[in-house]
Amino acid sequence: MKMKLCYQIATPDVIPAPGVTAYQGDLDTAFRRLKECGYNGAELMVANPARVDAGRILALSAQYGLDVPMVCTGEIYGQERLSFSNLDDGVRASAISYAKSAVDLAQALGAQINVGRLRGEYVYGAPRELCRQRAVDGLREVASYAGERGVTVALEPVNSIALNFINTTQEGIALVREIALPALKLMLDSNHMYIDDKDMVQSVFDAAGLVTYVHLVDSNRLYPGKCKLDFAAFIAALKQSGYDGYYGVEVFQRPDQDTALEKSIEYLRPLLEC
Repeated sequence: MKMKLCYQIATPDVIPAPGVTAYQGDLDTAFRRLKECGYNGAELMVANPARVDAGRILALSAQYGLDVPMVCTGEIYGQERLSFSNLDDGVRASAISYAKSAVDLAQALGAQINVGRLRGEYVYGAPRELCRQRAVDGLREVASYAGERGVTVALEPVNSIALNFINTTQEGIALVREIALPALKLMLDSNHMYIDDKDMVQSVFDAAGLVTYVHLVDSNRLYPGKCKLDFAAFIAALKQSGYDGYYGVEVFQRPDQDTALEKSIEYLRPLLEC
């Protein structure tokens, strides 16, 4: 099977920070380094998608022969502090607007978008059903908008340390089925699954047919092969379940981003190519 591996890079609207899970800096350098290391694609981490120059991304994609399969929205929440469940109507409207801008960018690039932290969570002191309804309605609106534009939205369950809503693969599966829009699929992240799923391999088979994208990251959010996660079993299960899409590396850039970039593909290439 042909390896389909990409690495996350930050677009210029993302403020450089140690907690950003992407290669940071000049876009030309980022694309060049991914190509040199043997990656097949570049996943984008965005904070304000409307400010991203799609034309430049397309030019770099063509120059370096790298696909752009995913627009990740994590820093819309992390940097911009926006979410669908926010109780402030103005903030919530901005979150939905930013998500639609991510869809527009993805459409121009032939990519998908993910929705992880951006959907929000239960707000302390507020009725859980109210928070859930705001999150679900926001996700439904964005998925409907995306479907009209031929873009897939990948719902990402996020571990309970980072978020208190839709933490397990099974909860993600249930929500995708509840909303039941063709554009809404499921994304798996090995770190989130390691923390909250009872059995990662079983979760892969539970989600068969719904998965549209996969993040590979070790149990400590560092580059694969650095800690406890059994990637051989995880990737084998994905292959057995019929998944043949892209894998993206989304890790803390430690000890430095070039080491993380190089070590990730060095470890993953044999597992993905076998």
